[in-house]
Amino acid sequence: MQRTRYPERRRTTRLSLQIPLTVRCRLPEGETIDLKASTYIVSAHGALVLMDTPLIPGQTVKVFNEHTANSVDCVVTSLREKRERRFVGIAFVNPNIDFWHVVFPKSGTRQAIRSAVTGALVPPGFRQENTPQF
Repeated sequence: MQRTRYPERRRTTRLSLQIPLTVRCRLPEGETIDLKASTYIVSAHGALVLMDTPLIPGQTVKVFNEHTANSVDCVVTSLREKRERRFVGIAFVNPNIDFWHVVFPKSGTRQAIRSAVTGALVPPGFRQENTPQF
């Protein structure tokens, strides 16, 4: 098994997935507004969202999934701009939910491969006796 130099710090894997969202936030004046956004990367604990309006790290927002009409409370964790695009990091207040309707493997797990001999799924690095050695 190959070891990496730095251990994986993420709790689950991240997936590149574009889902249209509505982000409801409160302005400093007290007014509530809805902003259109879409996900760039999702995880079981939040997402990296593309949106036009900047938010403030630490700000609480409600995110609505346009596909499922489900909503979840989130906290803004980061804000950065890259090549004229604004990325907003959000984290779920309650991370034990299935907001994206995706099964996320634990971080650091490696994908199984198919055996050339039997066609069954085998763990990575599994050596088969009938495989020619070079």
